[in-house]
Amino acid sequence: MNVQKARFRRVGMGLTTFGAMAAAMVLAAPSASAWVGDLAISGSDQQVGCSYTLTASVEVDRISTVKFTDNGADIPGSPVSPSLLSNKVTIKWTPKTAGSHKIEARQILISDSITVQVKEAGGLGSASCGLGGLIPSGSG
Repeated sequence: MNVQKARFRRVGMGLTTFGAMAAAMVLAAPSASAWVGDLAISGSDQQVGCSYTLTASVEVDRISTVKFTDNGADIPGSPVSPSLLSNKVTIKWTPKTAGSHKIEARQILISDSITVQVKEAGGLGSASCGLGGLIPSGSG
């Protein structure tokens, strides 16, 4: 009987220790907004047909993919796998319509979004895009 009591005591101590460690990890974990955030778009004065780079920070989970959407529709090339060496994930985006575009980056259940106003293409075709995809700007 003493052997069984000792086993139960050890199992109980193990479960207690595991529970305490799990609670400490939950309390010490960073806020959920740190998973994916700081979504930004390159350039300014976005136009239909021009290409822009969308960049989001991935601070916690560098294994799960990041899904980029434009007004709820997947952006071609999405989802994107983050690099294990960088806390940034990028994708190229070429708007096809003028107007308001809600761009969202989502990783599991956490997301960040920006709203971008896209203008009609200029009369010069791709030349009107200028450096739009090369000069970063803040969130629109």
